[in-house]
Amino acid sequence: MFRAILAASAVLISGAGEVLAQPSPFEARYDPAIPDARATFGYAFGEEITPPEDAIDYLYTLEAAAPDRVEVVEYARSWEGRPLAYAVIASPEVMARLDDIRSGLASLADPRGLDAASRQALIADLPAVVWLSYGVHGNEISSTDAGLRTAYHLLAAQDDPTVETIFANTIVVVDPTQNPDGRNRFLQSFRAARGLEFSGDRYTAEHDEPWPGGRYNHYLFDLNRDWFARTQPETRGRTDAILEWRPVVVVDAHEMSGDSTYFFAPSAEPFNPEIVQSQRDAQGLIGRNHGTWFDRLGYAYFTREVYDAFYPGYGDMWPTLQGAVAMTYEQASARGLAWRRRDGSTLTYADGVNHHFVASLSTAQVVAENRERFLNDFVNFRASASTSADDPQAMLLSLSGNRWGAERMARNLAAQGIEVGRVEPGTSACGTRLDDGGFLVRFDQPAGRLARTLLEATTDLPADFMVEQERRRADGLGHELYDVTAWSLPLMNNVDSATCRRSPTLATEAVDPEMPIERVTTQHSAEWGYVIAWTDAGQARFVAALAHAGVAMRTTDLAFRIGDRNFPRGSVVVPRHGAPDDLDALMNRLAAESGARFEGMATSWVDEGPNPGSSNFLALRAPRVAMLWDAGTDPTSAGATRYVLERRHDIPVSVIRTRSVGRAQLDNYDVLIVPEQGYGGLSGTLGSSGARAISEFVREGGVLVGLGDATRWLASADVGLIPAQRERAADTPRDGAAASGQVVDGSVLANEAELRVLEATAGSMPESSPGALVNVVANPNAWMASGYDGGAAALVTGSDIYAPVAMDDATTALRFDERDALLAGGYLWEEYADQLALKPFVLSTSQGAGQVVAITQSPTTRAYLEGLDLLLLNAILLGPAHSRALR
Repeated sequence: MFRAILAASAVLISGAGEVLAQPSPFEARYDPAIPDARATFGYAFGEEITPPEDAIDYLYTLEAAAPDRVEVVEYARSWEGRPLAYAVIASPEVMARLDDIRSGLASLADPRGLDAASRQALIADLPAVVWLSYGVHGNEISSTDAGLRTAYHLLAAQDDPTVETIFANTIVVVDPTQNPDGRNRFLQSFRAARGLEFSGDRYTAEHDEPWPGGRYNHYLFDLNRDWFARTQPETRGRTDAILEWRPVVVVDAHEMSGDSTYFFAPSAEPFNPEIVQSQRDAQGLIGRNHGTWFDRLGYAYFTREVYDAFYPGYGDMWPTLQGAVAMTYEQASARGLAWRRRDGSTLTYADGVNHHFVASLSTAQVVAENRERFLNDFVNFRASASTSADDPQAMLLSLSGNRWGAERMARNLAAQGIEVGRVEPGTSACGTRLDDGGFLVRFDQPAGRLARTLLEATTDLPADFMVEQERRRADGLGHELYDVTAWSLPLMNNVDSATCRRSPTLATEAVDPEMPIERVTTQHSAEWGYVIAWTDAGQARFVAALAHAGVAMRTTDLAFRIGDRNFPRGSVVVPRHGAPDDLDALMNRLAAESGARFEGMATSWVDEGPNPGSSNFLALRAPRVAMLWDAGTDPTSAGATRYVLERRHDIPVSVIRTRSVGRAQLDNYDVLIVPEQGYGGLSGTLGSSGARAISEFVREGGVLVGLGDATRWLASADVGLIPAQRERAADTPRDGAAASGQVVDGSVLANEAELRVLEATAGSMPESSPGALVNVVANPNAWMASGYDGGAAALVTGSDIYAPVAMDDATTALRFDERDALLAGGYLWEEYADQLALKPFVLSTSQGAGQVVAITQSPTTRAYLEGLDLLLLNAILLGPAHSRALR
């Protein structure tokens, strides 16, 4: 079907990177039948910032004007109800057979059933799909209008050889606004501050967004970190769409500092080891074409710096690990309509729109001119996912322990196109026995490279890159790790796993990602009531639902046994006496919604441990939860924490602005959450009145929960709610160096290591961890550690390490593991790991009638540490039971 590109009409010889006789895209003649921005909005592309709803409406306008070449598909709705849609743009001949094309692309994506002739026939017949996505960060504004301009240009440009080539060989998908809620928030701020003339002064209100800014979606997620976690509707819709269309190239267009220029591929080091050479070569091919266009038009750019290709949750990396050539493009941002740079020049919004437009068109051009190459590379990637026999070939995931986490993780993997098979209870393989059953994920499948990097404990960083990072650190330079170094889903979900050196031959049943988690009940008599084992977050979610329904329950810090059934500490009993008349039906309905397990109790008699009538059983009720919000808090921490509680566990969270805490009626709540600190910190925003109000809340019986670096505020001298002390770096001198001009004793240095100690900043903090997964160990006597007798993994970022706390001052509920067992996945600086070992992870203490809990590394980061959900729920559900508030 696809004709060869004749030399006479070629725009560019991609390998040579030389422009022949191509007119500038800004010189195109346009078909007046296709409405442009001025006809639609009343302004030209780049003159104004288009609202998200208008951007989507414009796609439908284009569809109405050229229905034979455009199809608009709504793929999701944001939390605030805004549509997310993409436009499929192709020739009329291609549009007429889209269903067949999608079917053919699906066959290429799973080439196991194709012989060589069938494969080549499909490649000869199918267009290559180019996916252009814009505006994932709502305040990175220019890319959306660039996407609209790209769509318009493809449909309206006349006698343009580049456009003709693109239509001859590709389908272009334009997704103009990936984060409409964030874009709307930015525009509200910008419009409210705009005056008679717009200002280029970076310090004016037009450029100074109020908290939380437009970067994030409704739940304040950085959507560019959510691709494998798939927590947000925007991400779920987009990943589903990409799996449907199987693009060979994906562009994720961003903005960066207004004082910069433009970044495009090749990416910076490090590259994820699952990226293949053909993908790196293709980045270079596309980058050289961009460079030719940018040079011709006088646009400055840079490549191979800052923006790496390692973390699989990026909008470029997840598609890459599905076989595409995916790239981040970064344009200097005007953060409005104009930005005065430090060199005195002015960057306009139109500049950003133009640069992204040219890069978008250039991308489609290269793919069109190399259609067979890109399709062949895509198929080869999908066909060669299995690695050498020296590497692990599969992984088993156990349902024992954290059943909820394993079930959810299996569905999440399956939703990403990864084949997951359910394994029967009692199966033995790979050196382990799955008493309760589990899941098998083989790596010799088309999505095997994505599966491997998501499941293995550590994705190796290139050795030469890390040698260079250690050299930079030794020379006092910052490291070049852009994001976390660990993301293993079994570790983050607290699911036991076993690596298989060879793929076992096991009978499995394919996991359906849409199948609800099945509730589990037993046949034991429930004449007295029920018992719910406190083993995972699904169980706690079930308890929260019962509490919300008004069911009276009791929980204990001690394990107990009924016959041959053992129940761990934290377990909850549900007496029938005093319960609603429909208790049985209610239990079954709510358990079905949560996929929970519960068992009957014929009597309150227990064979070992406390009886439900003991003072060791405490009343549990639905908690009223509030959280600090706004200035002084970190938006992503506040948003992720609210999301975890509200959307994953159906626990409402009332948010109180930090400036209002001093006059708020905190006694309306049982639990107050303090998320991680943001710009300016909590001290300045809460002030003395806010601190006093929070202290009084605790003394009167409230539960205060601090996350991550909020521990600093809780432990500060002015607040003093938790006896925690941050440690300085162990390898730096504590006493400051003598002031300039003073006479000091001389010294003889034996080696360079001694010199480094003297050169280190006196009393400096540990060097910040870029993000690694480390093992934590539970205190068997601490209520906050309920459900974690087997330990867990926590994500460690930043420089905060807390000193051990005396037992009579506070309880260390969980601590970091011993040095030899500390690192679970990723990369930690050696001296950081040495100092972190055995230090507190979770502290709790009584203050007056209330409880204070400090979780020194946040369990809600990006909402992808699902294995720590139960830790947060311990504080939310069990905390009020341990307070001594008068009810």
